[in-house]
Amino acid sequence: MIDKNDQLNQVSEKIDEIKSRNKKNDNRQKQLRGRQISIAMRISIELIISIIIGATLGWYIDKWFGTKPIFFIIFLILGIMSGIKTAITSSRQLYEDNNNDH
Repeated sequence: MIDKNDQLNQVSEKIDEIKSRNKKNDNRQKQLRGRQISIAMRISIELIISIIIGATLGWYIDKWFGTKPIFFIIFLILGIMSGIKTAITSSRQLYEDNNNDH
């Protein structure tokens, strides 16, 4: 006959094992979420910074040459294109990281 204390100990061990497994999965999910948030923040910052740099550079070139909006518009468009290209590259990295983790 199996002792009730032995059965309780076995059940308790199984519960502890399941809890530790769930805790490992939760930690892995938190790390993945943290990486995703950091990449998303990097994408938005790089997009904004490239637009600001392009616009500022164009504005200073226009000021230096005495032209009005020509270089500002050109460099603003180049900054937007550069930011979008960088965002696409970073989002591909995020997509690849998600596929490699599963």
